[in-house]
Amino acid sequence: MTTYRVLVFGSTGTGKTSLCNEMTGQEMPANSSARGNTFETHTFAAFEDSGNTFILTDTVGLNESSSGTVPAKEAAEQLVKLLAESRDGFNILVHVFRIPRITDGHDKNYEFFVDELTQGNIPVILVATGCENETPMSAWADANSILFAEGGFDYKEVVATCFSKGGKFEKSFGPLRRKSRKALLDAIVRHGLREPHAIFGTEATGGFNQVLTRIWNRFIDIAGVPKKYRKKLNESGIDLLVRLGVSRSMAEAAAEHIPELLGKGLDVGLPWVLPPPLRPLAPFISGFIKEKFLGKKDKAGKL
Repeated sequence: MTTYRVLVFGSTGTGKTSLCNEMTGQEMPANSSARGNTFETHTFAAFEDSGNTFILTDTVGLNESSSGTVPAKEAAEQLVKLLAESRDGFNILVHVFRIPRITDGHDKNYEFFVDELTQGNIPVILVATGCENETPMSAWADANSILFAEGGFDYKEVVATCFSKGGKFEKSFGPLRRKSRKALLDAIVRHGLREPHAIFGTEATGGFNQVLTRIWNRFIDIAGVPKKYRKKLNESGIDLLVRLGVSRSMAEAAAEHIPELLGKGLDVGLPWVLPPPLRPLAPFISGFIKEKFLGKKDKAGKL
C-alpha cells in the first residue's frame, strides 16, 4: 500500500488543527494567539487506515497580520522549520476553508503554498469546514465547486466536512466527523501522488537554500514581517544568515574563518556554536555556508 504525506494549510480559524486531530486520533491544541498570525509547523505521528499510511503536517496560523507583525527572526525560523519538515516531500496538499466566503487570507495561502512553495507540482484539494447545517453536507460542495474553478483555484476536489466537537450538539457532530474523516481519506487516496514530490533537494527544485531564497519575500508578505526584511537583489550570504536567526557577529565570523571551520569539520562543529533553538538547523546553515562562501555542493548538486 501507499504512504501519503499530506500538507495541511489555511488561514487561522478555519479548523485545521481540529481536522488533524480527528484524522490522526491525536491531540494538538489549536492556535489561540490573539495576534492571529503565529506561523508554526507540526507533523503528526503516522497512522494507518484501510492498508494505507498517512502522515499529516499542519501549518498553524499562516495568516495576514491582524494586530502587529511577526518578528523577522521568528518568521525565518518557522519558515526554515516548515522546509525542514518538508524534506521528504508531499503527495497532496489540503487547503482548509471555513464556509461561507473566500477571504483575502484564503487567496494568499493558496498563492504561497500552491504557487510559490510547491510550484503547482502537487495536487491540492479543498476541505470546506462548518458544513454541519447542510443536508447532506456534500450539497455545499456540489453547489460551490464551480465558483472556485472560476476564481482560478485548481482544486482536484472540494470536500464538505464538519470537524466540530463537544457541546450540546456533540450527538450530531460525532457521526458527521466520522463521515468527514472517511470522505477526506478517500479524496487523499483518489487524488494523491503515488510517490511524494520533493519541494527541494532535486535538480529540478534546487537545494534547500535556493528554495528558501525563492519563497522568502512571498512568505514575509503573508506572515506580516516588515518590508525592510525583504531579500534584496544580490543580498549577501551574511545578511541571509542573519535572517535565519544567526547573529551578525557570528555570521561574519563564520565568513572570515570558513577554512578554519571546515578544517575542524563544519558539519560537526557548527551545532556547538549556534544558540540552542537553532541547533536543529545546523545542517541547513552548514550547507548554505558551503554553497555561498565556497561554491561547494554534494555530487547530486544538493546542499
